[in-house]
Amino acid sequence: MLFGEITGLEKKISKIILGNDKQKKYSSASKLWDFYYENGGNTFDNSIYYRSGESEKFLGKWIKSRGLERDVVLISKVGEESSQPSEIFSLLQTSLERLQSNTVDILILHHHSKQVPINEYVDALNEIKSSRKIKLFGISNITKERFDESLKWSKTNNKTPFSIINNQFSLAKMEKPLWPDCLSINNNDYIKYLENNTITHFAWSSQARGFFIEENFLQKFLRRKFHRYLKDCFYSSENIERKKRAKKIANKYNCSANDVALSWVVNQKFPSYAIIGSKNINQLNFSINSVNIKLTEYEKTWLNLT
Repeated sequence: MLFGEITGLEKKISKIILGNDKQKKYSSASKLWDFYYENGGNTFDNSIYYRSGESEKFLGKWIKSRGLERDVVLISKVGEESSQPSEIFSLLQTSLERLQSNTVDILILHHHSKQVPINEYVDALNEIKSSRKIKLFGISNITKERFDESLKWSKTNNKTPFSIINNQFSLAKMEKPLWPDCLSINNNDYIKYLENNTITHFAWSSQARGFFIEENFLQKFLRRKFHRYLKDCFYSSENIERKKRAKKIANKYNCSANDVALSWVVNQKFPSYAIIGSKNINQLNFSINSVNIKLTEYEKTWLNLT
Protein backbone atom coordinates (compact mmCIF):
# COMPACT_ATOMS: atom_id res chain seq x y z
CA MET A 1 0.00 0.00 0.00
CA LEU A 2 1.11 3.58 -0.61
CA PHE A 3 0.60 6.17 2.13
CA GLY A 4 0.56 9.92 2.49
CA GLU A 5 0.40 12.41 5.34
CA ILE A 6 -1.63 15.53 6.07
CA THR A 7 -0.51 18.12 8.57
CA GLY A 8 -2.65 17.90 11.69
CA LEU A 9 -3.24 14.15 11.52
CA GLU A 10 -0.77 11.86 13.27
CA LYS A 11 -1.80 8.80 11.24
CA LYS A 12 -0.65 8.01 7.73
CA ILE A 13 -3.43 7.79 5.14
CA SER A 14 -3.57 4.98 2.59
CA LYS A 15 -3.57 6.33 -0.96
CA ILE A 16 -6.38 3.91 -1.81
CA ILE A 17 -9.34 4.88 0.38
CA LEU A 18 -12.23 2.44 0.72
CA GLY A 19 -15.67 3.94 0.18
CA ASN A 20 -18.48 2.27 2.11
CA ASP A 21 -21.67 3.09 0.21
CA LYS A 22 -22.16 -0.39 -1.33
CA GLN A 23 -22.33 -2.68 1.70
CA LYS A 24 -25.73 -4.29 2.28
CA LYS A 25 -24.80 -6.97 4.85
CA TYR A 26 -22.45 -6.87 7.81
CA SER A 27 -21.15 -10.38 7.12
CA SER A 28 -19.85 -9.47 3.65
CA ALA A 29 -18.76 -5.97 4.67
CA SER A 30 -16.60 -7.29 7.53
CA LYS A 31 -14.81 -9.71 5.18
CA LEU A 32 -14.11 -6.88 2.74
CA TRP A 33 -12.78 -4.60 5.47
CA ASP A 34 -10.62 -7.39 6.89
CA PHE A 35 -9.07 -7.96 3.47
CA TYR A 36 -8.50 -4.24 2.94
CA TYR A 37 -6.84 -3.78 6.33
CA GLU A 38 -4.72 -6.93 5.96
CA ASN A 39 -3.43 -5.53 2.65
CA GLY A 40 -2.35 -2.23 4.19
CA GLY A 41 -5.49 -0.13 3.77
CA ASN A 42 -6.44 1.95 6.80
CA THR A 43 -8.71 4.74 5.58
CA PHE A 44 -12.51 4.47 5.35
CA ASP A 45 -14.79 6.93 3.54
CA ASN A 46 -18.29 7.21 5.00
CA SER A 47 -21.31 9.44 4.64
CA ILE A 48 -24.25 9.99 6.92
CA TYR A 49 -26.41 9.30 3.84
CA TYR A 50 -24.92 5.98 2.66
CA ARG A 51 -27.64 3.38 2.95
CA SER A 52 -29.48 5.60 5.43
CA GLY A 53 -26.75 5.18 8.02
CA GLU A 54 -26.42 1.38 7.88
CA SER A 55 -22.91 1.58 6.40
CA GLU A 56 -21.68 3.65 9.34
CA LYS A 57 -23.29 1.29 11.84
CA PHE A 58 -21.62 -1.70 10.18
CA LEU A 59 -18.22 0.00 10.18
CA GLY A 60 -18.51 1.09 13.81
CA LYS A 61 -19.31 -2.48 14.82
CA TRP A 62 -16.37 -3.83 12.79
CA ILE A 63 -13.85 -1.37 14.24
CA LYS A 64 -14.95 -2.17 17.79
CA SER A 65 -14.83 -5.92 17.21
CA ARG A 66 -11.27 -5.70 15.80
CA GLY A 67 -9.98 -3.19 18.37
CA LEU A 68 -8.82 -0.82 15.64
CA GLU A 69 -10.01 2.50 17.06
CA ARG A 70 -6.48 3.95 17.08
CA ASP A 71 -5.31 2.36 13.84
CA VAL A 72 -7.82 3.35 11.18
CA VAL A 73 -8.49 6.75 9.62
CA LEU A 74 -12.19 7.59 9.79
CA ILE A 75 -13.75 9.96 7.27
CA SER A 76 -17.29 11.20 7.85
CA LYS A 77 -19.26 13.17 5.27
CA VAL A 78 -22.29 15.27 6.17
CA GLY A 79 -24.34 17.99 4.55
CA GLU A 80 -26.76 18.46 1.66
CA GLU A 81 -27.14 21.35 -0.78
CA SER A 82 -29.53 23.03 1.64
CA SER A 83 -27.49 22.38 4.79
CA GLN A 84 -26.60 25.43 6.85
CA PRO A 85 -23.36 25.84 8.87
CA SER A 86 -25.35 25.70 12.11
CA GLU A 87 -26.58 22.17 11.24
CA ILE A 88 -23.17 20.54 10.73
CA PHE A 89 -22.46 19.73 14.38
CA SER A 90 -25.78 17.92 14.83
CA LEU A 91 -25.20 15.91 11.65
CA LEU A 92 -21.73 14.96 12.86
CA GLN A 93 -23.16 13.79 16.18
CA THR A 94 -25.45 11.39 14.33
CA SER A 95 -22.48 10.05 12.40
CA LEU A 96 -20.40 9.60 15.56
CA GLU A 97 -23.17 7.68 17.30
CA ARG A 98 -23.45 5.28 14.39
CA LEU A 99 -19.68 4.81 14.23
CA GLN A 100 -19.53 4.26 18.00
CA SER A 101 -16.81 6.88 18.23
CA ASN A 102 -16.17 10.14 20.09
CA THR A 103 -14.27 11.62 17.16
CA VAL A 104 -13.54 11.23 13.47
CA ASP A 105 -10.21 12.00 11.87
CA ILE A 106 -11.64 13.88 8.91
CA LEU A 107 -15.01 15.57 8.43
CA ILE A 108 -15.95 16.50 4.87
CA LEU A 109 -18.90 18.60 3.77
CA HIS A 110 -20.57 16.19 1.36
CA HIS A 111 -22.61 19.01 -0.14
CA HIS A 112 -23.04 22.64 0.88
CA SER A 113 -25.19 25.60 -0.04
CA LYS A 114 -23.60 27.83 -2.66
CA GLN A 115 -25.81 30.64 -1.34
CA VAL A 116 -24.02 30.65 2.00
CA PRO A 117 -20.69 32.55 2.20
CA ILE A 118 -17.86 30.05 2.43
CA ASN A 119 -16.42 31.78 5.51
CA GLU A 120 -19.52 30.77 7.49
CA TYR A 121 -18.71 27.11 6.88
CA VAL A 122 -15.05 27.70 7.79
CA ASP A 123 -16.08 29.33 11.07
CA ALA A 124 -18.53 26.54 11.94
CA LEU A 125 -15.95 23.83 11.22
CA ASN A 126 -13.35 25.64 13.32
CA GLU A 127 -15.77 25.58 16.25
CA ILE A 128 -16.32 21.85 15.78
CA LYS A 129 -12.58 21.25 15.56
CA SER A 130 -12.08 23.14 18.84
CA SER A 131 -14.48 20.66 20.48
CA ARG A 132 -12.07 17.85 19.46
CA LYS A 133 -14.80 16.00 17.64
CA ILE A 134 -12.72 16.19 14.43
CA LYS A 135 -9.04 16.59 13.59
CA LEU A 136 -9.22 17.86 10.01
CA PHE A 137 -11.97 19.02 7.69
CA GLY A 138 -12.51 19.21 3.95
CA ILE A 139 -15.15 20.01 1.36
CA SER A 140 -16.66 18.31 -1.70
CA ASN A 141 -17.88 19.70 -5.00
CA ILE A 142 -16.27 23.11 -4.72
CA THR A 143 -14.93 25.41 -7.41
CA LYS A 144 -11.30 26.49 -7.40
CA GLU A 145 -12.34 30.11 -6.86
CA ARG A 146 -14.57 29.36 -3.87
CA PHE A 147 -11.92 27.17 -2.28
CA ASP A 148 -9.28 29.84 -2.77
CA GLU A 149 -11.63 32.34 -1.16
CA SER A 150 -11.87 30.04 1.87
CA LEU A 151 -8.08 29.88 2.20
CA LYS A 152 -7.75 33.66 2.06
CA TRP A 153 -10.47 34.09 4.69
CA SER A 154 -8.78 31.52 6.95
CA LYS A 155 -5.40 33.21 6.66
CA THR A 156 -6.75 36.73 7.22
CA ASN A 157 -8.87 35.70 10.21
CA ASN A 158 -6.45 33.24 11.80
CA LYS A 159 -8.71 30.24 11.18
CA THR A 160 -7.80 26.64 10.43
CA PRO A 161 -8.39 26.20 6.68
CA PHE A 162 -9.91 23.32 4.75
CA SER A 163 -7.25 20.61 4.50
CA ILE A 164 -8.86 18.59 1.70
CA ILE A 165 -10.83 18.99 -1.51
CA ASN A 166 -13.06 16.04 -2.34
CA ASN A 167 -14.19 16.47 -5.95
CA GLN A 168 -14.52 13.97 -8.79
CA PHE A 169 -11.22 13.02 -10.45
CA SER A 170 -10.30 10.22 -12.81
CA LEU A 171 -8.26 9.71 -15.96
CA ALA A 172 -11.53 9.73 -17.91
CA LYS A 173 -12.98 13.24 -17.74
CA MET A 174 -16.53 13.57 -16.47
CA GLU A 175 -18.42 14.91 -19.48
CA LYS A 176 -21.76 15.20 -17.72
CA PRO A 177 -22.21 15.58 -13.93
CA LEU A 178 -23.21 12.41 -12.13
CA TRP A 179 -25.65 14.56 -10.17
CA PRO A 180 -26.49 18.27 -10.51
CA ASP A 181 -24.03 19.94 -8.11
CA CYS A 182 -21.02 17.63 -8.47
CA LEU A 183 -17.73 19.03 -9.73
CA SER A 184 -14.48 17.61 -11.06
CA ILE A 185 -10.94 18.95 -10.78
CA ASN A 186 -9.93 17.40 -14.09
CA ASN A 187 -8.94 20.54 -15.97
CA ASN A 188 -5.53 22.11 -16.33
CA ASP A 189 -6.28 25.24 -14.29
CA TYR A 190 -7.59 23.33 -11.27
CA ILE A 191 -4.78 20.75 -11.38
CA LYS A 192 -2.12 23.48 -11.59
CA TYR A 193 -3.76 25.25 -8.65
CA LEU A 194 -3.53 22.09 -6.55
CA GLU A 195 0.07 21.55 -7.60
CA ASN A 196 1.19 25.13 -6.94
CA ASN A 197 -0.46 25.19 -3.51
CA THR A 198 0.23 21.54 -2.52
CA ILE A 199 -3.45 20.95 -1.76
CA THR A 200 -4.60 17.46 -0.83
CA HIS A 201 -7.34 15.92 -2.94
CA PHE A 202 -9.54 12.86 -2.29
CA ALA A 203 -10.97 11.68 -5.61
CA TRP A 204 -14.43 10.13 -5.78
CA SER A 205 -15.36 8.08 -8.86
CA SER A 206 -11.62 7.69 -9.24
CA GLN A 207 -12.13 4.74 -11.60
CA ALA A 208 -14.72 6.57 -13.71
CA ARG A 209 -17.42 4.13 -12.62
CA GLY A 210 -15.58 1.20 -14.22
CA PHE A 211 -14.98 2.90 -17.57
CA PHE A 212 -11.54 1.26 -17.93
CA ILE A 213 -12.62 -2.27 -17.02
CA GLU A 214 -12.70 -4.82 -19.81
CA GLU A 215 -15.94 -6.82 -19.82
CA ASN A 216 -17.09 -9.87 -21.72
CA PHE A 217 -20.43 -10.01 -23.54
CA LEU A 218 -22.32 -11.45 -20.56
CA GLN A 219 -20.97 -8.78 -18.18
CA LYS A 220 -21.92 -6.03 -20.61
CA PHE A 221 -25.40 -7.52 -21.01
CA LEU A 222 -25.95 -7.72 -17.26
CA ARG A 223 -24.80 -4.13 -16.84
CA ARG A 224 -26.57 -2.74 -19.92
CA LYS A 225 -28.72 -0.28 -17.92
CA PHE A 226 -25.64 0.92 -16.08
CA HIS A 227 -23.76 1.37 -19.35
CA ARG A 228 -26.45 3.72 -20.64
CA TYR A 229 -25.93 5.78 -17.50
CA LEU A 230 -22.15 5.54 -17.85
CA LYS A 231 -22.29 6.68 -21.46
CA ASP A 232 -23.80 10.03 -20.49
CA CYS A 233 -21.06 10.67 -17.92
CA PHE A 234 -17.80 9.43 -19.41
CA TYR A 235 -18.15 8.35 -23.02
CA SER A 236 -16.42 10.77 -25.39
CA SER A 237 -13.90 10.45 -28.22
CA GLU A 238 -11.15 11.78 -25.92
CA ASN A 239 -11.96 9.34 -23.12
CA ILE A 240 -12.08 6.44 -25.56
CA GLU A 241 -8.59 7.47 -26.70
CA ARG A 242 -7.43 7.62 -23.08
CA LYS A 243 -8.72 4.08 -22.60
CA LYS A 244 -6.80 2.89 -25.68
CA ARG A 245 -3.62 4.47 -24.34
CA ALA A 246 -4.20 2.95 -20.90
CA LYS A 247 -4.43 -0.47 -22.58
CA LYS A 248 -1.10 0.09 -24.36
CA ILE A 249 0.65 1.00 -21.13
CA ALA A 250 -1.06 -1.91 -19.38
CA ASN A 251 0.61 -4.28 -21.86
CA LYS A 252 3.99 -2.81 -20.90
CA TYR A 253 3.42 -3.29 -17.17
CA ASN A 254 1.50 -6.59 -17.51
CA CYS A 255 -1.53 -5.20 -15.69
CA SER A 256 -5.02 -3.97 -16.53
CA ALA A 257 -6.04 -0.64 -18.06
CA ASN A 258 -7.93 0.04 -14.83
CA ASP A 259 -4.68 -0.39 -12.85
CA VAL A 260 -3.06 2.20 -15.07
CA ALA A 261 -5.97 4.64 -14.75
CA LEU A 262 -6.07 4.35 -10.95
CA SER A 263 -2.29 4.66 -10.69
CA TRP A 264 -2.57 7.88 -12.72
CA VAL A 265 -4.91 9.31 -10.06
CA VAL A 266 -2.73 8.56 -7.02
CA ASN A 267 0.55 9.60 -8.65
CA GLN A 268 -0.12 13.25 -9.32
CA LYS A 269 2.24 16.12 -8.43
CA PHE A 270 -0.20 17.26 -5.75
CA PRO A 271 -1.14 14.97 -2.81
CA SER A 272 -3.73 12.77 -4.50
CA TYR A 273 -5.77 9.94 -3.01
CA ALA A 274 -8.33 7.68 -4.69
CA ILE A 275 -11.62 6.64 -3.11
CA ILE A 276 -12.80 3.33 -4.54
CA GLY A 277 -16.21 1.71 -4.11
CA SER A 278 -15.40 -2.01 -4.22
CA LYS A 279 -18.41 -4.20 -3.50
CA ASN A 280 -16.47 -7.40 -2.81
CA ILE A 281 -12.97 -8.80 -2.27
CA ASN A 282 -12.43 -9.60 -5.96
CA GLN A 283 -13.12 -6.01 -6.97
CA LEU A 284 -10.98 -4.68 -4.14
CA ASN A 285 -8.05 -6.95 -4.98
CA PHE A 286 -8.37 -5.86 -8.61
CA SER A 287 -8.10 -2.18 -7.65
CA ILE A 288 -5.36 -2.48 -5.02
CA ASN A 289 -2.98 -3.78 -7.68
CA SER A 290 -2.73 -0.21 -9.00
CA VAL A 291 -0.27 0.72 -6.24
CA ASN A 292 2.31 -1.53 -7.91
CA ILE A 293 2.29 0.54 -11.11
CA LYS A 294 4.82 3.39 -11.25
CA LEU A 295 4.02 5.59 -14.23
CA THR A 296 6.63 7.93 -15.65
CA GLU A 297 5.89 11.62 -16.04
CA TYR A 298 5.82 11.15 -19.80
CA GLU A 299 3.29 8.31 -19.48
CA LYS A 300 1.02 10.36 -17.20
CA THR A 301 1.06 13.26 -19.64
CA TRP A 302 0.52 11.01 -22.65
CA LEU A 303 -2.40 9.24 -20.99
CA ASN A 304 -4.18 12.56 -20.41
CA LEU A 305 -3.68 13.66 -24.03
CA THR A 306 -1.60 16.66 -22.89
